[in-house]
Amino acid sequence: MINLHIIGVQKAGTTALAHFLAQHPDVCLVDGKEAHVFDHPEFHLQANKARQARLKYRKKLNHYSNQKYICDATPITIFRPQYLEYCFNYNPDAKFIVILRDPVSRAVSHYNMSRTRGSEHRCMLHAFLFEPFRLKKYVRSQKWAFDSPARHQSYLSRGLYKAQLARVKKLVPKHNLLILQQEALLKQHSNTLAKVFEFLHLPTIPIAAKSHFQADKRYTHWSDGMAKWYAKCVFKLLN
Repeated sequence: MINLHIIGVQKAGTTALAHFLAQHPDVCLVDGKEAHVFDHPEFHLQANKARQARLKYRKKLNHYSNQKYICDATPITIFRPQYLEYCFNYNPDAKFIVILRDPVSRAVSHYNMSRTRGSEHRCMLHAFLFEPFRLKKYVRSQKWAFDSPARHQSYLSRGLYKAQLARVKKLVPKHNLLILQQEALLKQHSNTLAKVFEFLHLPTIPIAAKSHFQADKRYTHWSDGMAKWYAKCVFKLLN
């Protein structure tokens, strides 16, 4: 049973952290790093969700060899209340890690990734301004298709940490929750990993600070400064 979840946030170093932890002999990372169990559109059509989760995870763990922790690092989990609830209910005793990033930088990185993948064509300012209208019809739906704008164009919505963290803290016991900052992982690599190993009650081992941070192509427009200013205003108001 999965007993360690890195639940978010996207574009904040979840991939790097997962790969660092996977180098520990007591940690097994699911195949592909992100199992996408609880956010999979088909999952919400199943009557027996617990069985569906077990079957999906089993397919991702052919390499498991009795490690203490089995880790799933699917960062969209924190973003949707339903995904988080299903994840927690699957194993209420699991450990949960959240890694955060400056929300403006996160939004810009998310935008560049979406442009690179072809799911965004607007300039950054227009993408940020029109986000509420693009996502409006998806707000109440649980079954987000993998090409849904709710996944790829939720630039500012995913940076609303206050609401997301409140849900996590209400659900997950304090002793099973660790909140980190991407900057700490980048600039205080060894100390941050030591903190994680302490949280997991694992012996600290040296892990090289090899870069796993993905740099997407940057798309520039004359209005980018206004886009960032707008994002700052949104986060100042809502965070």
